[in-house]
Amino acid sequence: MTKIFFVLLTFLVLSCQGDETQKITIQNLYEIELPKSLSKADNLHEDASLQYQNLFSEFYTIVIHEPSDSFDELIASDPMLADNYTADLNGYSEILKDNLMATIKDGKFSAFENTTINGLKAKQMNVSGTVDNIGVYYEFAFLKGKNQYYQIVNWTELKRKEDHAASMEKIIASFKELNRSKKKMP
Repeated sequence: MTKIFFVLLTFLVLSCQGDETQKITIQNLYEIELPKSLSKADNLHEDASLQYQNLFSEFYTIVIHEPSDSFDELIASDPMLADNYTADLNGYSEILKDNLMATIKDGKFSAFENTTINGLKAKQMNVSGTVDNIGVYYEFAFLKGKNQYYQIVNWTELKRKEDHAASMEKIIASFKELNRSKKKMP
């Protein structure tokens, strides 16, 4: 009886947290709002500066950032890459999409949607497919900041897509780069 009570209490607490959000700031570089039902993780992606999850509902989100100069220099220094990708947000998002196509089995990729997220140029797409024999659904946003490229990746099991689609969109829409303006004169 105690186990049933605990399970019901846990479900009730998680259900009530569904609409509540938490604002997370990373390295005074960006902030993002996440559902309070997500908790910090450290094993989702080695390059992610933000990693949150809800194991109970199979919902995950990460943010990866990297200096835009590094990507631009990589493209400029490699003739094969330069033949296929441009040193800008279009090239950045295309190269990441191409890498994903090689890792997601039976992947169905949406076309990129060009948009702006809190003043940043962005490209969004979603993907469904199979990873490790599990049906998965991803929502991606690739953004160009002042000196950084950002990847926001949300994912869940394909069968839970409808449960998390609205939260995924809100997470992406909440992303804000900090300290974008030039220094003020004293």
